[in-house]
Amino acid sequence: MPEVADHESSPRRAWKWSVATLGLLAAVSLGTLVIQAHAGHARDAASAGTAGFATDDTAIPDDTVLMQELEKSIDLRRREDFDRMLDARDPGELIEHATLTEKALDRRILGIDALFVVGDELFGYLFRPENGWGSGGTDRKAIDYTPRLRRIHRGTAGGPDAFGCFSCHSKGGLDGAGTQSQNAFLRGDGERTGGADQRNAPHLLGLGPIACLAREMSAELQAQAAGARERAKAEGHRVEQALTTKGISFGRITADADGTIDHGSVEGVDPDLTIRPFGWKGHQATLRDIAEESLHIHQGLLSNRIQLAVRDGTLDPGPYGMGPWYDVDQDGVSLEIDSGMLTTVVGYLAQLEAPVIRPPRDPGLLDAWAAGRSRFDEIGCSGCHVPTLELDDPKLDARQPAEPDRAAFIIDVAKDGDGPKIEPKYAGYVTSYLVPLFSDLKRHDMGAALATPAPQGTIPARVFLTRPLWGLAETAPYLHDGRAPTVHDAIVLHGGEATRARDAYLALDEPARASVRVFLTSLSREPKLFVP
Repeated sequence: MPEVADHESSPRRAWKWSVATLGLLAAVSLGTLVIQAHAGHARDAASAGTAGFATDDTAIPDDTVLMQELEKSIDLRRREDFDRMLDARDPGELIEHATLTEKALDRRILGIDALFVVGDELFGYLFRPENGWGSGGTDRKAIDYTPRLRRIHRGTAGGPDAFGCFSCHSKGGLDGAGTQSQNAFLRGDGERTGGADQRNAPHLLGLGPIACLAREMSAELQAQAAGARERAKAEGHRVEQALTTKGISFGRITADADGTIDHGSVEGVDPDLTIRPFGWKGHQATLRDIAEESLHIHQGLLSNRIQLAVRDGTLDPGPYGMGPWYDVDQDGVSLEIDSGMLTTVVGYLAQLEAPVIRPPRDPGLLDAWAAGRSRFDEIGCSGCHVPTLELDDPKLDARQPAEPDRAAFIIDVAKDGDGPKIEPKYAGYVTSYLVPLFSDLKRHDMGAALATPAPQGTIPARVFLTRPLWGLAETAPYLHDGRAPTVHDAIVLHGGEATRARDAYLALDEPARASVRVFLTSLSREPKLFVP
């Protein structure tokens, strides 16, 4: 097996896309390859009005760049062929390629780019029973044992409903959304779809900037609450404090002189004032938390942290199984997901590209697009789908929340990994960054039509996180359960707090409604080279 350090330093994903250059340089000898236009990643500082726009997608790299990409593409093909052959001979070797230990991370044996490469392999790895995939006490070494998916989850224990992460995140390109046939049926009875909470897989682009935004917003809200508490105690009377961050209101709190706080008027966030930007209802705060949860409910893999928490009595073993703490899911495998693997997944997700805005080229459609962008604001959509939020600190710890004895492993979500990236607001070394995600990262009541079968924890059935719209064009079908085949259907199904904006959209004549849809369809991802 090649050493992990043998991975090339440039992102493996870039190699995947650049395989298509074979078609440009040697189409006759190498067969038919489909080429989409390559777009450069260099960007000047942009204002909020132009943040996230795609570069010219007609640009073609020069011969030198194409030759470099060709060499990387051939090298990637050789590596993938070698991995397949090696795994056929020695089953289990692939997971070694996709695994980094905490010691390796502590010693900084690999750089950020190499972490992306290994994370990419782990994201695409098909887990097996010997890795801890699934649960149950059957004899997994029996000659007639066959892994069985459970498309409808059994309570909070999950599926498993897939062998790998990429199985449900591929529409529109790598790390994309899922089709409706890839929906997960959460919290079901293991048999019938009717009572399950159906969810459609969202795309994973831009998660790094979103995680950083949530961290900053949480810190600001919590600081405002702490300031109100201190004022109330110092002044000896009640203090009311509005909660606002990034220009978004989250209601208000009232602090009493004895230091207690009334959270009754807090809006769109939990009483602890922690922004949770992951999950359709906004129930997880960090990339590490959502990765750990997803590996459990979709692949039946338990992290070492979960096992230790069960051992220590700080976590209810119910959702995980009835076995001893070291094998609580009773699958005969003790070490399934260690902290190094979680860090690898987080490091990969945090470095994924950011979606872009791609206005149409046809002059008639371009006019409609411009009109639709204005109407998006006029009818009230941007009240929740805030076009751009400003990020002060793009540094993210891939180990967050980190263990006390672990040094941070910092990723710059504005620079590291796949491009395009979020853009600086100003030129120079000190600047904030513009994140055109079209969301306020706040929960809202969306009405009875979109309500889930039951609440999710403390989050009511009618309440959802404002879904970021960037990358929307590549994610049909729409909404949390994929019930809307078109953008129009998705808009019409909005209710609750979105009723006024929906009605304003419906009050437009058809050309005006069409312009809104044309604009929304421009929220896409930058085209890249690929081989089918």
